[in-house]
This record gives sequence, structure tokens and C-alpha cells, in this order.
Amino acid sequence: MEAHQKIALVTGGTRGIGRAISLELAHQGYRVIFTYLSKVEMAESLVNEIAEHNLPTAKALKCDMSDSKEVASLFKNIKKEFPKIDVVVNNAGILGNSRPFMFTTDDEWWKVVKTNVASVVNTCRNVLPMMIRQKRGVIINITSLSGQKGNPGQSAYSASKAAIVSFSKALTKEVARSGVIINCVSPGLIETDMTSNLNNGYFEERMSRSPLKRMGTSIEVANLVSYLASAAPQYIIGQEITIDGGIGV
Repeated sequence: MEAHQKIALVTGGTRGIGRAISLELAHQGYRVIFTYLSKVEMAESLVNEIAEHNLPTAKALKCDMSDSKEVASLFKNIKKEFPKIDVVVNNAGILGNSRPFMFTTDDEWWKVVKTNVASVVNTCRNVLPMMIRQKRGVIINITSLSGQKGNPGQSAYSASKAAIVSFSKALTKEVARSGVIINCVSPGLIETDMTSNLNNGYFEERMSRSPLKRMGTSIEVANLVSYLASAAPQYIIGQEITIDGGIGV
């Protein structure tokens, strides 16, 4: 690997927003490492697509990002091949069943919170020592408008995304002087397989609030992430940047 090669790690990088981010960073010259949980065919497809565009070779690694031991092993393997990581995008997470809180079991509720928060915490715990030694690094945590406003039927998801924002702000105050920049990107309603089965009433109510009268695209989110990774002023730090087409205004 050439010393000047930029390295990006994208967790949950095989579908939806994560896939778009992986592709966009590859187009920006990053050698992309992305994780996946179970869909090996989708992971291989993304690696091949990046190769077909003659972009820096991507690497897919299977990992449950909510499992601290698996994440520690993941980084051990990454360090064998890559001496540094310039950018981390924490995208891995789950939505869970969209049911009212009173109809959600304790196990279902806590699974969403623990999965989403632990995935970010585990990654940061392992990558921060590398970035602090480098005296530079960018971490971008994908949150959600749901974490700002709260969505009915998504109390666990909303709580987990709000927790990630507060966690990111606290970390910023701890590591900013070491050259590590942490921000969150908060998408609203984005066209992905996660939003393809939305309740019609909910969808129409959201669209009625949108000045643009449409959902956003994964590419639009990926473009924002790419900007924060490479081109944004260092003075943008510790922020949650919303990309929602004006729905939340």
C-alpha cells in the first residue's frame, strides 16, 4: 500500500446509505474497507463494482459491530494490512420492529438500543488509539432525524440515535486536541430498502411537511459524508448535521 493512500472504514457498508457512502469514498480516492453482517453476496458485489470502475481496491470484512470481541478482532486484522485509518463512518445499525412502545418487549427494545449504540462505541474504542497516534482522523456517525424528533413506533431507534449524538459530542471534547474530528450526519426520509415498506399514512404525512415533496437519496447523504471526510473546514466539529429536505424544520 502506498504511504499517501487514504483509508476509510465504513461499517454496515453493503446496502442503502452505507453502500452509497462506500462507493462515493472510493470515487474520492479512498481505499475502502467496509463491514457486513451476513450478506456475503452483496459484499462481493460491491467489491466487484468498485473494481469495475478502476477505483482503489475495496475490502469486505464480516463483523457484528455490536460484539466487542468481534470488533477487536476486526481491527487486529485491519492493522496487519493497513498502518492507518483516515476516516471512519459508523453506519451499522438496525431499525427494529416499528411498534408502539407498549407493544414492544423488553428484549426487542433493548436489542435495538444496544446494537446501535454498541456498534459506534466498539468502533470508536478501537480506532481512537490509532487516530490519536496519527494526530489526525475523521469519525462520522450516522444518526437520524428520528433521534432529534422522535418517531412513533420507533422509541428504541430514536433513543439509540439520540444517545449516539451525545456520545459523539462528549468524545469531541475529549479528543479534539489530538487532531480527531467527530461529527454526526442525521438523514431524514431517504429512499432505501429500510423505508420501502413505510405505512402510507405516515409517508404522506411526512411528505406534506417537505418543501421538496420527495424523499432524499442515498447518494445525497453520501455526498455530505464525503464532504465532511475530506473537504469540510476543521471548524465543523462536534456537530449533528441534518439532511432531511426540510421535513424537520
